[in-house]
Amino acid sequence: MPTVRRSSGASGSSERDLSSVPSRGRVPAPRRRQLKQATMKKIPQRPRPAPVPDENKSAPLLLKILSWLGIILLCFVLGYLGTSWLVDFMNKKLLLKPENRIENQEDLTNFNNVEQERIAKEAMSSGANVQQVSLNLYHVRNDTIAEMQQNFISRTPEDNIREAVTAVINLSGMPQAEKIKLLHVFRMSDTAFLDMSGQFASSIESAGQRKSLLLLTGIVRTVQENFSPLSQVRFLIDSKPPKSGGTVDLSAPWKMPSKNS
Repeated sequence: MPTVRRSSGASGSSERDLSSVPSRGRVPAPRRRQLKQATMKKIPQRPRPAPVPDENKSAPLLLKILSWLGIILLCFVLGYLGTSWLVDFMNKKLLLKPENRIENQEDLTNFNNVEQERIAKEAMSSGANVQQVSLNLYHVRNDTIAEMQQNFISRTPEDNIREAVTAVINLSGMPQAEKIKLLHVFRMSDTAFLDMSGQFASSIESAGQRKSLLLLTGIVRTVQENFSPLSQVRFLIDSKPPKSGGTVDLSAPWKMPSKNS
């Protein structure tokens, strides 16, 4: 049987042709890259969120320190005011303040008045001789000056002047008379210095010029006739010389006209 031989040239060309033919189901590498790029172009890209700024990095260090100092200062002020209000409230309700404790000038004045009244009552109840003094009081009544006598326990001249002037103000019906305080009384030669609280000046302004003039005349006449050799009065407001002007000038000394003139 004859044998068929294949030439070497034909065999080489057949092998090259077979290697160029792609195998079943396999895509060449260049083609895969093209498909991948086309697919990536078709899939929409999700938008990336904008970066959130870091607050800790954006706030300056000095601003943080000032903010914390402001908060600490605010808490301190609120705590101080709250504590002061609470202590004052409890003192007024006598929850913390011990009995007969003196904290200011008003407490001292009230304590002295109470003690004087207590001593007088004890002396009268025990039958002791309590010396009294009768003073002429000149006060405002029906748009004129009226006179009356009132007995007081004999004390120092300064204490009796304080009691007499306070009685004249109350009898005259001055506005807010219960709030007016005679803080201090001083004597120098023929002059009596009356240190009045600020409510006295306010009451003078509210009462009007005529009633205020009558009141001051009554005070000067009460001091002059009961406490010799005092002949004139000078007023102070909260321990300071009053300003000139207003309804009635309190800055000048007040003196009754001489009987010989």
